[in-house]
Amino acid sequence: MRNAPRLVASAAIVAGMFLSAQFAAPRMADARATPASDLGPAQAVLLEGKDGAMKLVNSGGRPGWGDEATAKAWSVGAVHVDKILKKLLDNKSYTEERARFDEEGKKQGEEFQKEMESLKSQYGNKGKDDPDFPKGQAAVQALFERYQKWNGGMQAAQGKLMADQVEKAYRELTTAVDVVCDRRKVDLVYRFIPASLPFESQDLGNAMIQVQSRTFLHAPEAIDLTAEVMKELNLSAD
Repeated sequence: MRNAPRLVASAAIVAGMFLSAQFAAPRMADARATPASDLGPAQAVLLEGKDGAMKLVNSGGRPGWGDEATAKAWSVGAVHVDKILKKLLDNKSYTEERARFDEEGKKQGEEFQKEMESLKSQYGNKGKDDPDFPKGQAAVQALFERYQKWNGGMQAAQGKLMADQVEKAYRELTTAVDVVCDRRKVDLVYRFIPASLPFESQDLGNAMIQVQSRTFLHAPEAIDLTAEVMKELNLSAD
């Protein structure tokens, strides 16, 4: 019995160390501490339903409920694409490119006009009975055909220029959207026109297009990322 007090003392020390560790544990794990009102942490939550239980898990930072990659909740946003594209296309780099194209077309058009004036001065006063009349008529017809071919090519080139600019502006837009989505943790972004905006149409066809372009009939303001994307692109919000 002589050793009994020593054993009791040792047991008391161990118990004290155990209790100290238990009470100190939350302070040592502050990084994972959760408010007293929160549940968890837990690996999964089972939700009962009429078709059985659904297992709700953390799927890459999103609430998930199945094995498929798409079986999760996604964060959603929306951007007024038309508004941003119009502002991008009004930027100096785009307008200067269009101005250069227009100036070159104007110069070439003036060359045709000069040729026509020259033909007028040479053959304009000649009647149908004049031996040179057929020659003048053929020259005017040839010039007209050249002009038509040139004008058609210019219209096609102008259409291609505008198409290239729209695609370039669209790529700028989507790059800015990616940046904003990374920052805001947004997964899906819809293009939309706010339902409250007035229609810009004077006929039934355009009015129907305006209806179809309004993706959401009603949506919370919080999903509208337009202002933040415009800020990322250094565009004014007005």
